[in-house]
Amino acid sequence: MQALLLWLLQLVALHNKLNIVTGDISNAFCTAPVAKQIYARAGPEFGNQEGCILVLKQALYGLKTASCSFHEFFGNCLLQLGFAPTRADPDLWYRKSDDYEGYDYIATHVDDIIITAKRPAEYMSQIKQQFNVRNK
Repeated sequence: MQALLLWLLQLVALHNKLNIVTGDISNAFCTAPVAKQIYARAGPEFGNQEGCILVLKQALYGLKTASCSFHEFFGNCLLQLGFAPTRADPDLWYRKSDDYEGYDYIATHVDDIIITAKRPAEYMSQIKQQFNVRNK
């Protein structure tokens, strides 16, 4: 994540007495559906099906569109949680807090997330229902 963004989130957390939780989504790209149909030829690891044409349904590491597919897929998850991307940075998400007068924030960078909120563990548990997240 950008150092300035992290610094600003820490400043917001300190000023508003918010807590911070971080995590890393395991096998992130493989969780996202591909944005468009991608075909591949089966290699020798497919045994007697070697040479067959495959249609990929999930993004794979190494695909040009994998990062974009995951960003959109994870963004839809955050939208369902009530977050919206900021106009300044599409990787910084916010929503009005239920607990106090301010906002809760989630910043993303590829498969890394940082949550700044009064109760960030609640958001993390909701994200963990859809993704395998390792706490950092």
